[in-house]
Amino acid sequence: MASDTTTTVANTTTSTPSLRTDRVRLAVLMAPKPGLSFKEFDRYWLDVHANVFSSIAIVKQNLLKYEQFHLDPKYEAVINASSLAKSKSPFRGIAIFEATSLDKIFEIFQDEEYLRVVVPDELNFFDHEKAQILAGPFASIIDL
Repeated sequence: MASDTTTTVANTTTSTPSLRTDRVRLAVLMAPKPGLSFKEFDRYWLDVHANVFSSIAIVKQNLLKYEQFHLDPKYEAVINASSLAKSKSPFRGIAIFEATSLDKIFEIFQDEEYLRVVVPDELNFFDHEKAQILAGPFASIIDL
């Protein structure tokens, strides 16, 4: 039996994580429009805006992935009670865009249809002034 364990360990391969060079992600930390409740923001972003955004041609053409990370208020008390964080964030979610290059993502934000259709919809729920944007390569360390 010990030899089975040794064999398993011997056959286990480990590798050093590396950043992907074939894709890039842009993350937008989302703050709700002033006067909008968290629930209103959350529902609109998922139920309405996701469909508006994903329906335009350049999004279908340029993006490999679009994800929404929604803050769950029931976890805030747990996090605040832990030693992980003590500050309350103005952000209620993160929009994550993935493409083969940052240029492909920025082409979306400069597209005429995006400016005409998506930006007015964003103004219904999202505070552009408070948003923060991060961009770069990524590495998947654990992906089951």
